[in-house]
Order: sequence, then structure tokens, then C-alpha cells
Amino acid sequence: MVEHKDVILGVLGASSAFAGLLLVFSGLTFTQAASFPAETDNAIINRVRSAARFAIYPFWGFLIVALLSVSWMLHQSECLYAMCLILFILLVLGTGIYGTIVSFRYL
Repeated sequence: MVEHKDVILGVLGASSAFAGLLLVFSGLTFTQAASFPAETDNAIINRVRSAARFAIYPFWGFLIVALLSVSWMLHQSECLYAMCLILFILLVLGTGIYGTIVSFRYL
């Protein structure tokens, strides 16, 4: 049987890694917006920048999951455990959808 501690450690590591990857992906998207030629319409550039800015929401979500995981290690409770897992799963799914949309529409 898998112990809760092992699962939370995995969630903690994965959440931290996802947060870092989101920063890199956001930076890549901002760089894409900055590399457009000068004659590019500002509306297009602003759309790409907005898509890059949206990455801050899952970034903060993964940081919150990491903090909740550390909190669970200090004060083990089923409620914190469930919150960590549910939020992590939702963030992974949402980030996958976000990355797919941004990749196909803006990059």
C-alpha cells in the first residue's frame, strides 16, 4: 500500500517542478511577443502577452500546493491530504489545457 507521505513528497516535488516549468513557458511566450516585427499590430502582440500573463495563475496554484504539502508534513490530516491531491490534479489538467491552447494559438 502506498503511504500518504510518499504521495505528498511526490506532489511536493512535482508541484515545484511544474511551477518552474510554467515560468520558463511564460518567458518563452513573452519572448515570442517581443520578437514580432515592429509593423505587427499591437492587438496581436497584446493577445500573446495576455496569454503569457495567464500562466501566473497555475504558477501560484502549484506554489500553494507545494506549501500545502509542506503543511501536511508538519500537521498530518486527511483534509490537507485530500486538498493537496485534488488541487494538484486540477492544476495538472488545467495547465495541460492552457499549454495546449497557448502552443497552438499563440506560438
